[in-house]
Amino acid sequence: MTKVLVIDDNADFRKVLISALTGAGYDVSEEAGGRTGLAAARVGDPDVILLDLAMPDVDGMQVLDDLRNQGPLPAVIILSARHHESDVALALGRGADDYITKPFSPVELLARVASAARRGAALEAKRQSTPVTWGALAIDLAGHQVAQEGKPVDLTKSEFDLLAALINAPDQVLTRRQLLDRTRGADWMGDEHSVDIHISRLRSKLAAAGAEPGVIQTVRGVGFRMARPPGHTDPGPPRTGAST
Repeated sequence: MTKVLVIDDNADFRKVLISALTGAGYDVSEEAGGRTGLAAARVGDPDVILLDLAMPDVDGMQVLDDLRNQGPLPAVIILSARHHESDVALALGRGADDYITKPFSPVELLARVASAARRGAALEAKRQSTPVTWGALAIDLAGHQVAQEGKPVDLTKSEFDLLAALINAPDQVLTRRQLLDRTRGADWMGDEHSVDIHISRLRSKLAAAGAEPGVIQTVRGVGFRMARPPGHTDPGPPRTGAST
């Protein structure tokens, strides 16, 4: 079932949206603010997000930026009373899939959501079927396999998910908490320093397979990042599931 997350501070408006979406068979969740919406998006992994721009705690554009920084975006549809072309262009340029100007009919909403969900599913299937390369590393996200210069690297699920999370955030330093959020879910309450153990084992396995030293860098007092190979561009891998 397609999961839709509604982020809007207007309770009456959310009620109308939820009624239309659940009536059409969608699995719908709701949040009244940008901060809680971001947390819900991390944990719930929605297929489509309906995002209001004018919220009192965090502006919708900032929410959009933060969602993008978390990793590849789900399909995001902006819902706004702002109708200027510049607003539409800005939202689409920052990663939104669609922009609906309020007021709109439930029929239009459902058509736009269905279209966004189809595009998102097609993109996810394409991403999952395309191996990600990072220098001499080849990562098959669908098959859960990693190879260094064609030599298989045997990783646990936790190690694989950490590697995918780091590659999914090129040039970003990820804290231990961020890595745990992306691999185990925001509600996981274990020791953050378990990340260090998994990173250490991951480094050892990559080095044994011939990876360059320092491929996973430690930023003292902050966290970890992948060292971008020379000439490398953003691979844009898909999201990975939470570890078990």
